[in-house]
Amino acid sequence: MRLEPLLPLWALIPLFGAMLALCIVLLVRRPRQRTAWGRRVLMVALLLAVALRPVTPIESEQTERMNANVFFVVDRTGSMNAEDYAGDRPRLEGVRADMTRVMEMTEGARYSILAFDSTATRQLPLTTDAGAAAAWIDTLTTEPTAYSTGSNVDRALNPLLVEISEAKREDPDSSVLVYVLADGENTDGQDAESFTQASGFIDGGAVLGYGTAEGGPMKAEGGQDDGEYITGPDGEQGISRIDEQQLETIAGELGVPYLHRDDPEAPIEGTMDGITLRPIADESRRDVASFEDWYWVAAIPLTALLIWELGEMTYRLPRRLDRYDISGAQG
Repeated sequence: MRLEPLLPLWALIPLFGAMLALCIVLLVRRPRQRTAWGRRVLMVALLLAVALRPVTPIESEQTERMNANVFFVVDRTGSMNAEDYAGDRPRLEGVRADMTRVMEMTEGARYSILAFDSTATRQLPLTTDAGAAAAWIDTLTTEPTAYSTGSNVDRALNPLLVEISEAKREDPDSSVLVYVLADGENTDGQDAESFTQASGFIDGGAVLGYGTAEGGPMKAEGGQDDGEYITGPDGEQGISRIDEQQLETIAGELGVPYLHRDDPEAPIEGTMDGITLRPIADESRRDVASFEDWYWVAAIPLTALLIWELGEMTYRLPRRLDRYDISGAQG
């Protein structure tokens, strides 16, 4: 067992030393409150144990860095809540399943996530931390419906150009894979800008489309109407439909295949043709530190003592006289 302090020792020692000294002095000088101050001495000691963070090192895990940089461009517009994927499931379910499948295909690569709705943002910078990408996938939702101001599939184009050009410059020996996951529906009334300028930086990937020509209803995200189906100005239920022509055009401009996705178990074919993943020599194996934490052993009694302390403080608060007390005092 070893210590992995949450704060530097030079800060922990004087801080907790001063708190312990104060509690011990008051414990001695206030004999009527010895129970309370004894409890506080113990709380400080337990808190110190938590701050010191005792851990047991686990045998180091090793991971390989592969020669691929994978960029996900994810549609987070409200239409991705439309319920026409694999029957009547939300399109985002398909996005989550396919992003996970791509990560399984490219294990050991670096990952970056760009998302677009009313604006485009980099959600995850290029990283080898697959756990961070998986966590993002697990919590993926659409933008709040109330904040939607119209969208266009080209919103993420400029941020994507910046990301993939930097990746090519800094890591020229790695392949760049781009996966666009969207329904292709533009709601801002504008034509999408061409993605052709990005094709020179891309070695593989795909445009993955979600939804059906018949379309599906959408539920609101956030706000007082959260979970309710969206209706149009005429009071009729809103329907979103995939724009496959738009998605096929983007795929052609990027030089990658277009795949319509309606089955989470269907393979994602042809997206890595001619690409062979192999370890990068200089970074092929890295030790990843891993620990088993034991601070919780001290945290449990600390929580119990804190509840006791709060109960004592609440009990000592002045209580308002009820009506019976007031009438008795007046009588």
